[in-house]
Amino acid sequence: MFNLKDSEVEYCTHETLNNTHYYHIRLVNRGGRCSCGIFTKKVKDYYNRKITHSIFTNENAVIVYNARRFKCPSCGSTFYESNPFSSTYSNASDITVNNCLKLLKLYNETFSSVARKMNISVTEVVKIFDQHVQPTRNKLSSVIGIDEFYFSRKAKNKYALMILSLDKGYLVDILGSRHKSDLKNYFKNISNAERLSVKYVSIDMNNVYRDIVHMYFPNAYLCVDPFHVIKLINKALDNIRLSLLHKYENNKSGDEYYLLKYRKDLLYKESEYDQFNKPKYNHHFSYEISDSDKLNMMLDLSPKLKTSYFIKEDYMIFNDTINDYETKKEELEIIIQKCINSDIAELISIGLTLENWKEEILNSFITYNKRKHTRTNTREIQTVRVTNGPVEGRNKYIKIILRLANGYGNFTRFRNRTLYVLNKKTEYSEKLISKKVAKSKK
Repeated sequence: MFNLKDSEVEYCTHETLNNTHYYHIRLVNRGGRCSCGIFTKKVKDYYNRKITHSIFTNENAVIVYNARRFKCPSCGSTFYESNPFSSTYSNASDITVNNCLKLLKLYNETFSSVARKMNISVTEVVKIFDQHVQPTRNKLSSVIGIDEFYFSRKAKNKYALMILSLDKGYLVDILGSRHKSDLKNYFKNISNAERLSVKYVSIDMNNVYRDIVHMYFPNAYLCVDPFHVIKLINKALDNIRLSLLHKYENNKSGDEYYLLKYRKDLLYKESEYDQFNKPKYNHHFSYEISDSDKLNMMLDLSPKLKTSYFIKEDYMIFNDTINDYETKKEELEIIIQKCINSDIAELISIGLTLENWKEEILNSFITYNKRKHTRTNTREIQTVRVTNGPVEGRNKYIKIILRLANGYGNFTRFRNRTLYVLNKKTEYSEKLISKKVAKSKK
């Protein structure tokens, strides 16, 4: 339990009080060397030091270490014998510290849950984490994704920024701000050679990110994440549906209100799967009807809704097919003209946005080779499009980390915890990195 030999122990007794195991230990006097260089075995007195030793989770164990204090015969100064249980000034043993850090590697653990399992205070767990986990920024890879996420309403900057290596799968870094000035200060401190090695950058349709990429990644193709474009088009379609729904609010039992309110999912479903055209009994209509028929009934309510729906379908087909650059350019031009010529305000706005981001949308069809780990632990090379899909996957875990902790008051600690949890190769330092503990800042 203590990683000691019998010859090193003078005595060791055990007692249990209030469901806590106490181990009273005194080591054999092996002497010590004073800072002046004199070796001595002269003991001045003894001091009982309590060290939490949670070698097993959910079991309370405390070492009562009867430590000697030596007195130097030369200079008269006093000092304690070396402590084999804790290499730091912490009241937790090295094994307890290691167990804490291993548990904190799990995304569904919090500082509070680890404190309960290790029988130490939350403050002590936070201190251990701050002193042993301070990951540095990872190197930029050839394909990176940039996206913001919501951090905290109480923080100075409510949104933080994530940089992910899309081809290697690791988090490069997390920034506490998405403001242009802060991004400039961050990227200018990265070497020019490292930035020039980036070939592709995926972003959402944010002009700040576009300016930053053109400024600091001159060799990279800038790509717009397809998910964000589809989300924008779906949002416009939903706004048109809602404006139409308001016209039928006085008759909530009618077919029109039912379709627009409760079957809006039909506007976004794939219409080619088998069940879409299969009639099923519907309690509202009181007869068998297919999803295809219900969709057509909904679209017949408004030419505006029908036009918007089919333009959305055109873009989905455009997004799902891979052709040469010139063909995709022609396809996109047709969709843009349909939007602008529709005389529908929401679609005109979409058309202008697509025109503004045309080059970046077309760049998103560029493919690259990515290593994929299979269930048999073998690596396969697959060809994928440049997309921020992996970023959205990391966002899910970040939201869980924030929710379980009820938010973080200290961004640096949150950043360190996220990099530690989401990057498999990021490990804690067994040695003390720093004695300082970061103060909370809103």
